[in-house]
Amino acid sequence: MKKLLTGTALAGGIFLLLVPRYILPACEYEGFARMHCSDTARAEYVVGAFMLLIGAASFGLKSWWQWIATSAALCVLFGISYFLPDVFGYCHSSRMPCNYGMVPGIRFIAITGVVLTIIVLVSFIRTSRRKGSS
Repeated sequence: MKKLLTGTALAGGIFLLLVPRYILPACEYEGFARMHCSDTARAEYVVGAFMLLIGAASFGLKSWWQWIATSAALCVLFGISYFLPDVFGYCHSSRMPCNYGMVPGIRFIAITGVVLTIIVLVSFIRTSRRKGSS
């Protein structure tokens, strides 16, 4: 489960850095003028960077409470990444790349990440109860 958490954090961070710019780019990167979706893309970069930091830091974790706290923090970051398009805004026209590409891609990454992180978090909590806190 530790490898799954680390992999989820690193993959989520990488995807949140790449999707809004290269894989399913925001409107600004497709030749349109700078709009609210560009702000959403930049905010997703920040969340993705924090996920990469959590993934890199998880290599040095020792105790179960650290793993549980890391899982909870990662779950919160995935939740934040899901709601960022609503906070910063995006183009609601069905012809805009952010509406049919970037926002659904980000939300898919966030939902998948939350599901995996919750599975890992429940597993860590069960294991820590069996082994006692160490």
